[in-house]
Amino acid sequence: MSTQAAGSHDRRELIANSAIRVIARDGVRALTHRVVDIEAGIPQGATSHHARTRLALIELIVNTLAERAIADAKQAAAFLNATAQGEHQLSISDLAGVITELVETLSDRRDDMKARYALVLELGDEPLLRRKLTTQSEVHAISREVTAILFDRAGLPSSDERVDELITLTDALVFHRTIIQENTSPESILAAYLRGVASLAGDLIGES
Repeated sequence: MSTQAAGSHDRRELIANSAIRVIARDGVRALTHRVVDIEAGIPQGATSHHARTRLALIELIVNTLAERAIADAKQAAAFLNATAQGEHQLSISDLAGVITELVETLSDRRDDMKARYALVLELGDEPLLRRKLTTQSEVHAISREVTAILFDRAGLPSSDERVDELITLTDALVFHRTIIQENTSPESILAAYLRGVASLAGDLIGES
């Protein structure tokens, strides 16, 4: 990457991060090019140079959030794939702990998560952008893969229904910890759900 290209990339990243902070603090309606210039501490008009319209600015933000989420999901998938062979089976407590760490990691990125939630609500008229932050995104597909691996490692059924349930529960716990109560621990909730899955699986085996 040339020095000029690297500088342009750094400036776009600065703009995206500043815009995310604006949305997290003041909401999507507060987002303007001028406000982002001020937040980023860059010359007036610099944001417009990289994102000509408000929609282009929102697209830059959405792409930044999506890229971070995809990187996280790919890292988790690579770790699980590398350690799956020969590892001991995860207990329900182990699995609840692994997912709790994920919830805490995501909710610690409060600005990113608050901006994501605000944009999901705002982008009803922009389905292509909204899709990158919801269940039709690349990160959702990777998350499904990771979740299925976790279920398998714990000896639990990894059906589409169970995978969707756990992803939905995890999303809800991240939202609650980010927006409602920062210090909530999701581990007991996750463990209770997973015990229910294990119990249901045992009942089904007994009936077969």
